[in-house]
Amino acid sequence: MAEMKQDMYGAVGRVGNKTYYQRMGKTIVRTITKPKNPKSRTQSLHRVLVKAVNKSYSKLKVVCDHTFEGYEKGFECMNKFKKVNLKYLREHMTTLLEYGHGLDSFYQFAPIDSEKWTPFAAIISEGHLPEVSVGISAEEGHIAYVNTPGRSYADFVTAWNLQRGDMVTFVTVQKREGNYEVEVARLVLDPCNADDSGAPMSTEIVDSTGGFPCPNSKNQLNFSSFEFDTDHFNFVLGRGGDVVAAGIIISREDESGNWLRSNCQLVLNEAGLGRDLCSLAKAVEDSYKTPVVGIESEHYLNNADD
Repeated sequence: MAEMKQDMYGAVGRVGNKTYYQRMGKTIVRTITKPKNPKSRTQSLHRVLVKAVNKSYSKLKVVCDHTFEGYEKGFECMNKFKKVNLKYLREHMTTLLEYGHGLDSFYQFAPIDSEKWTPFAAIISEGHLPEVSVGISAEEGHIAYVNTPGRSYADFVTAWNLQRGDMVTFVTVQKREGNYEVEVARLVLDPCNADDSGAPMSTEIVDSTGGFPCPNSKNQLNFSSFEFDTDHFNFVLGRGGDVVAAGIIISREDESGNWLRSNCQLVLNEAGLGRDLCSLAKAVEDSYKTPVVGIESEHYLNNADD
């Protein structure tokens, strides 16, 4: 990728093996490369992983275009998401192979020519705030949960190190009628109590009707299940479905107007994946049959010369 210094200002589109686009008032040119053997096992594997990452960003964009601390919303966050997740998938795959596991033990993926989305344990936010650990029950219902520290605001504030005004974003990937859909719910902790005091947040977190006592207009309380059992705080979003991946992100605006985030990597419910997808090995094999494709240089697997 390079910035044009003299000519081609304002250019958008593709000419030969170059693509041009505009960013922040500048013309950027990127070289399109083609692998020497696009049907090699290595290149096919790379294309499957790139597709999984790109598709995941598309599905999770409503969250992930602004959840990487220190990166501008939109293009910068998109590139960060793709970079860290492609790196994660490659390293995870390499580790499995080094320990003698085959690609069949990797995540389930859609073939390269499929329109299906392949959920995986994507990294959806990075930052310095404390991380919230999420689990998924693989029992009937496939419910996402956190281990509850109690039933009051004060309990969660202490356990999660929250402050008034913090945003808590719940994210799930749910399987409904064979499709994987992303659902998001966001709440903003009230900056004050009902009496405008700054007293500790001791209100019960769930009232008698199952509602969350947090009536901030910015809330998007898109919950179909939001309740306690003996030791879990359970949640399912939207219209409900089998939860196959879930995570929680804490966000906080500092005094300078910058947004701080917590780290969050989606946890997977392995029991909810796989039937309509295929092993990574099978996805790679199927990709041999696809036409030659151009791959942008920033996503090209440089050591794949076989």
